Amino acid sequence: MANYLNRPSIFEIATAFEDGQEGEIKQKDKGPYETYRDLSDDEKSFVFKHPTLAYKFNNNANKAKRIGRELGGTVNGYGDAVRHCYWCALNQMDAGLNSSRAKEFGDAHENIPNNEAKTMDLHNNSVGYHLGNQAIINGWSEQELLNQVINAANNGKLQIGL
Repeated sequence: MANYLNRPSIFEIATAFEDGQEGEIKQKDKGPYETYRDLSDDEKSFVFKHPTLAYKFNNNANKAKRIGRELGGTVNGYGDAVRHCYWCALNQMDAGLNSSRAKEFGDAHENIPNNEAKTMDLHNNSVGYHLGNQAIINGWSEQELLNQVINAANNGKLQIGL
């Protein structure tokens, strides 16, 4: 399983080597049980209070990770900024218009020791909550929402880099 910085674990590297793969290791989406093990105490508390929403947030995280990997810059770069924003926008859509649940989980997710990117991530998450609310109001599809997130990144509304 990949760690917080999306680096492959030694198990993934070994499996790729045994399978004869070369180059970049494709990271698999984690399911809810695998994800739960890696959560902070604050995130686990949210899961117990809102299990259905947490399950949706996990699915949204997997969608956003795939987009981030496609865009590149997955560690504090362009793809990372888009991933954070898109994930939080999707979460806001699932939580509902002006609901505080998406932000509650997003804040818990960033509340980890030695998170050098916390300020950047919280900023990009905040743009995501706003865009998620706009998506609800305007009836945007997930693709239109992604387009709006990318526009935000390209127009300097997302923080890219520490």
